[in-house]
Amino acid sequence: MTIPINQSTAANAKSAAIRLAQLKQQLNLTPSSMSQQAPKDMAAERASADFDIEALAHHWHGGREQYVLMQKAFALIKSDPELVVQPPRNFVELTKDESREFTMGQIHRFVKLLQDPVIRSQGPEFAEALFQALVNYSESFSMRIGVHRALFRNVLLMLGSDEQRDEWLDDVDNYRIFGCFAMTELGHSSALRDIETTATYDINTDEFIINSPTITATKWWIGMAGKTATHTMVIAQTYIDGKHMGHNWFIVQLRDRSTGELMPNVIAGDIGHKVGRSGLDNGWIQFHHTRIPRTQMLNRWVDLDRQGNYTPAPSPVVMYATLIPERVMLVLNSMLMVSHAVAIATRYGVVRRQGSHNEQIMDYLSHYGKFAPAVSFVYMVRSATSTLDEQFKILTAGGNMDPEVYMYHMGDMHAISACLKGLTGWYGSDVLETCRRACGGHAYSAYNNIGQIIDDWGVLTTGGGDNVVLLQQTAKILLHLLTQKLEHDQYPQLKFKSSTHYFIRAKEYLAVPQWHVTDVSMCLDNLSLIEEALFTILVKRLNSIREDLKAGTTHNDLLLDSVRAAEMHAAAFLYSDAVGKYDKADLSADPGVAKIMRRMTALWGLHTLHTYSDQGFKEGFLTPQQVKQIEKVYLMATKNLRKQLIGLTDAWGYPDFVLKAPIAKYDGDIYEPYFETLLMSKNSIGVPSYHGKYIKPLTDAE
Repeated sequence: MTIPINQSTAANAKSAAIRLAQLKQQLNLTPSSMSQQAPKDMAAERASADFDIEALAHHWHGGREQYVLMQKAFALIKSDPELVVQPPRNFVELTKDESREFTMGQIHRFVKLLQDPVIRSQGPEFAEALFQALVNYSESFSMRIGVHRALFRNVLLMLGSDEQRDEWLDDVDNYRIFGCFAMTELGHSSALRDIETTATYDINTDEFIINSPTITATKWWIGMAGKTATHTMVIAQTYIDGKHMGHNWFIVQLRDRSTGELMPNVIAGDIGHKVGRSGLDNGWIQFHHTRIPRTQMLNRWVDLDRQGNYTPAPSPVVMYATLIPERVMLVLNSMLMVSHAVAIATRYGVVRRQGSHNEQIMDYLSHYGKFAPAVSFVYMVRSATSTLDEQFKILTAGGNMDPEVYMYHMGDMHAISACLKGLTGWYGSDVLETCRRACGGHAYSAYNNIGQIIDDWGVLTTGGGDNVVLLQQTAKILLHLLTQKLEHDQYPQLKFKSSTHYFIRAKEYLAVPQWHVTDVSMCLDNLSLIEEALFTILVKRLNSIREDLKAGTTHNDLLLDSVRAAEMHAAAFLYSDAVGKYDKADLSADPGVAKIMRRMTALWGLHTLHTYSDQGFKEGFLTPQQVKQIEKVYLMATKNLRKQLIGLTDAWGYPDFVLKAPIAKYDGDIYEPYFETLLMSKNSIGVPSYHGKYIKPLTDAE
């Protein structure tokens, strides 16, 4: 497909190229030994991989066909000025308003491409690849369109009746309306029990009246509500005939689809400047006795007839199930952002040399000892989220949920999605800080993208629920299931393998006084040794918390213990899921891929056992000598993977324009491109506009 290039953009690019060439003539750009060595180092790193990098890339993307489609999608968007910021403009120099406009322009262009006959002829798989390519390029695009696709749409699918889906879904899928997700409030964030927005049924007019009774009832941080969304899903306290009926979801129109003006009795605005994701128009909404038809209360699980007879949901928790896909989306987004930062820092780490023997800085334990588990973490999360996707399909059955199956499985899905979101948020924060420090002063430059990723990251530690609260919720479910097993020998029989499957052997684990492994290196040959150790520690720790609660200790006094156990449960789930896939797997008949994925799995298991060894020590399950051995074997495993890191990060398939970091150029030739990036920046050289006003009066003074 030929993409028309905006003429002014092309002219600007040509002018910038001429200016850059002129500047380079004035500068001393003679290659140094360091700049000449960098590409050689990168090539040597790539050649040292023990596996076929392209074969691993196929596995990462879900198969060769998907990999080829992604590369084709990247090639398509790379030179499109409406999708990717083109020189001389730079992504990091866009103002808030420019970012808002550019991101909406990306969505407009994406939708138009989906409607293009040439794109349509290539099938839905290529359309999805285009979407994923843009998600990789822009966090603002990812979240702005994700609010519509993953939140607004999912609420409709999960909670809307067949009639409501028939009425709304076509407009949603074809972007004739843009939806947002009005859950959080100024005074209550995600504490849904306390939200103040009300929906009162008026039987005389057959309408609901949506109202924001106080300032703290204002819907807050609502993505796309600032300027874009035409409609929103609103969760509100419901009142019928003067009686409180709990929470329900409602479709409310915010803006006229043609003019963009706010609807009567709706006031909404933009949150303004944020730390990151400046292309997303987060907003606030107030409803002033806004009237909507009764039919716009989502009624797959509840019902209200014309006479005001209300049938409640089988359980109030179904109203919160929409948060499960949101959390899985946030986990995937976390993995994506971490992988970008790790790819940047890893590439820089093998071309930057420093030390008494001019070592590659990646050869220091402070580098490879941190980056090897970070790379493993990315692979584990990628693998585990595919498992959660399959489990979620069982839960929702494509929107045709069996109420009994749905109710029976939702608690388990909530538990693992909540704690996995907590783990990825916290460990991901550590990894990003590691990446920043590992790139030295160059990470402080916005042009190398690490800082931008860290700014954009903030929403992932609180969006979808505060990590402490989510981990508390998981711990509560874990304690309940463990009690049911220990005291009543009951354990739910699910249609998928639960993350808590190890509770089936809880009594057996409690009876084990100490880990029997005396040589921890044996764990590299037998991955189940680590798995059994993690499960035993978890059962013992959770049981200790349970016993303390029974003895009268408060939940608040055990808060940190509970959160730590839930976090460990998530890490153990990542490991156990990977063991099931990679311990003895034959991946696409490629032994190199199978071997490296098993090594990634083993490293994550050792990382988890090392990180949470304090939990085992508290229970007397691990001795000081075993803890020392675990650390020794773990660090040796990171060292053995040192030369595989470039190949492992290459397999993610991120083009240079997606990473947006000159110090992470694929070929390792980083210094001249870095310099060129700065030279193309507006006003990088020359007399500043304020010289005559502020500098000259001082320097000319006698």
